Amino acid sequence: MDTVTLSSKGQLVIPKAVRDCAQVAPGSKLSVRYVDGEIRLRPLAPAPAVTLDEVAGCLARPARKRLSDTQTRAAIQAKLKARHAP
Repeated sequence: MDTVTLSSKGQLVIPKAVRDCAQVAPGSKLSVRYVDGEIRLRPLAPAPAVTLDEVAGCLARPARKRLSDTQTRAAIQAKLKARHAP
């Protein structure tokens, strides 16, 4: 087990062996969670690059009922909560 020290700025250095195993490099995005007394870091997969032409119109459904702003926000929060559940 490696030990790290938190700096006065709240920064820490992930040991090279751990970075190599997790395949993280400078600029990698990590999610940080506090769960059951543990601080957990999880590498995030990079989002694939897409063009506007590839996604234009993908949400349009003529027969779909329009949601209110409140309903839209609630649906987004529910999806995010489900996606980030342990």
